[in-house]
Amino acid sequence: FFAKIVDCKFEKKKKPFSFIHHESTATMASPDLSTALFMVAHALGNALLVHSLLFPTLEMDSVTMAHMDPSIIISTQIPPKSAVFFVVSSLLWNVTIGSAFRYMTKENNNPGQSLHQHSVPSEIVQYFRIIFGATIIIHGTFILCGNHPFDHPLNTFLSASYIAINIILPVNMNGIASPHEKNIRGTIHFLLGPILPHELAKNNDKSNVHSRQQRQRFRIQQLYQWSFLGVCVGMGACTILRILDHGMQIQRYPMPILIGAVVGECFGVLLGFVMGMLI
Repeated sequence: FFAKIVDCKFEKKKKPFSFIHHESTATMASPDLSTALFMVAHALGNALLVHSLLFPTLEMDSVTMAHMDPSIIISTQIPPKSAVFFVVSSLLWNVTIGSAFRYMTKENNNPGQSLHQHSVPSEIVQYFRIIFGATIIIHGTFILCGNHPFDHPLNTFLSASYIAINIILPVNMNGIASPHEKNIRGTIHFLLGPILPHELAKNNDKSNVHSRQQRQRFRIQQLYQWSFLGVCVGMGACTILRILDHGMQIQRYPMPILIGAVVGECFGVLLGFVMGMLI
């Protein structure tokens, strides 16, 4: 009889705890909102890196180059040492914020399961293989768009590496869920694939759990796609800086590429968040 009383009291104490637990998890941010906050922090962090690492160098060079002809200023590339330090800092920023985002959302995305299905060294090797492949593709694209392969080859390669890092790492660390899709082909399909299937677009039943989860997943994909589109459009728009003859420091190669990528990513994330609200 005493044991039954103890069991009864124990069950009564468990129920309020279980109710509070479910209430707290229900008030957690949805995956698409968490991804939006991650993408905003990612874009703003890159903008801060450009402002704090590259602009001081340009300001110091503007004093020493004040007497030079504008065409000479434009044709003078930024120091490769500054470009290397900037790309490495951007890589560290991507790894830091990506790892923090995965740690904070792993229980929400995969409750009761381990986030890392592969060992950390093999995952790092996989990421760097994808980044290297994407860097080669982007580097070739720069050459096809008019960059001479033997003019400033190091800065061209560093620019391609920067673009690859900021596109590949966020997508593969936090965007693509299936480990089998974490490769060049899976990344391209994720960034260029369809946003919303026709059957899901016709289903407006928000009470359907499966439909709601599908819409969240496609909102996440749309954020990455708009960010990628913004990077491409920003780089294309900022190429006009190479044509002007004002002799501004931001016209020095490869600043138009880096500034265009950063500004384009910021606008792309903003548009992706707005467009995701329509799904």
